[in-house]
Amino acid sequence: GGIKKDRNYILVNSPDHPYKNSYGYVYQHRLVIEEAIGRYLESEEVIHHINGNASDNRIENLMLFASQSEHLKYHKKQDKLNVR
Repeated sequence: GGIKKDRNYILVNSPDHPYKNSYGYVYQHRLVIEEAIGRYLESEEVIHHINGNASDNRIENLMLFASQSEHLKYHKKQDKLNVR
């Protein structure tokens, strides 16, 4: 199979990818960002889906963070902005 789902995330069969899982798949959102930036992502880099839809992997819906801690900082900031 070329594509499968894991919860709401889409995985793509990428047998030559250096960070493929043990079944040869990579999360599609990571592949989209890699293509846009022209390099493989580091394992600690995190992708955020702006609209919250984990299967919406359009480049305009994705944000790259250097680490999970940077991603969490973003969420904390967003939570503060949304407090009423």
